[in-house]
Amino acid sequence: MEPLSDAAVRPLVERYAELVSALEVPAGEPLLVLPNGEFFPDVYSGDVASVERLAARMQGYAGLESINVDFGVSGEIFGSDAGCGTGGCGSGACATPAVEISEPRLRRTEHGYAVRVPAVELGDPIVLTARLATALGAIALLERHDDGEALVRDATAAELAAVTLGFGVLMLEASYIYQKSCGGPHVTHATELGCAELAVVFALSAAREKHSLRAALGELGTTQRVLLKDAAALVAESPALVRSLREHPLRVARGDFTLRDGRSWLSRLFGGRSRPKSEEERMTAALAALERGASVDELAELVGPQDGE
Repeated sequence: MEPLSDAAVRPLVERYAELVSALEVPAGEPLLVLPNGEFFPDVYSGDVASVERLAARMQGYAGLESINVDFGVSGEIFGSDAGCGTGGCGSGACATPAVEISEPRLRRTEHGYAVRVPAVELGDPIVLTARLATALGAIALLERHDDGEALVRDATAAELAAVTLGFGVLMLEASYIYQKSCGGPHVTHATELGCAELAVVFALSAAREKHSLRAALGELGTTQRVLLKDAAALVAESPALVRSLREHPLRVARGDFTLRDGRSWLSRLFGGRSRPKSEEERMTAALAALERGASVDELAELVGPQDGE
């Protein structure tokens, strides 16, 4: 999977900046929510009570705890004995089932909102958390965006809002799901936005909120890590853009920004020191520094213009 071209990155930057401005997200406020025991300490049993606990916790992380949201499950909840052990492989029981839901996943109610999770999603924590994050992103649009009613008709807008609220790692994991089954390995996804697109938006969000990418990289799959590193390098070469996202996001939303306005982050990273000879060695060393905890923001400082440049 290839990273996005700069031409494809620009509209993503504008859409993200517009959401930051419209949702009035203060720089540094959103958490970097990770799929681990620190953020999700509750035991998950795949039942309605577990979904309610999980959703309520995510609602708090999104800063939407003051809104009345009723979470529930739609459809019949099956046990875990319907897989390969039943001899159902010949019927295709191992395949990812289609989602059938008789009511909208998200709807307004008299007192707030109702979110209904299709029962088929309860067995996959990656899909479940990403879909809950997307629903919360949609609620944020409806509550805070002047055009929220129109925007929520486009699933990609709710996904971008979910990243803006701090759920970038969850969305990235759901954008490229490598599965093994009795029919052989295959790749699926639970997002409308592609993995490369979400990597760019998440890298922008991490830079704006001054989050280190080290913990995020440790939670992501191989494909996601590669694309996020590429996106982080692009953002690190765009220090003025990062500053504008913090201070003047509406200006960025209008297209008033430049990509790669700083020197190559590799050349700045090794400036004044002995550089590895080959490009491959330089890239390996730079990415190792990133994984040791260098944030996108710190890399942006590295590539920013110095006096006399």
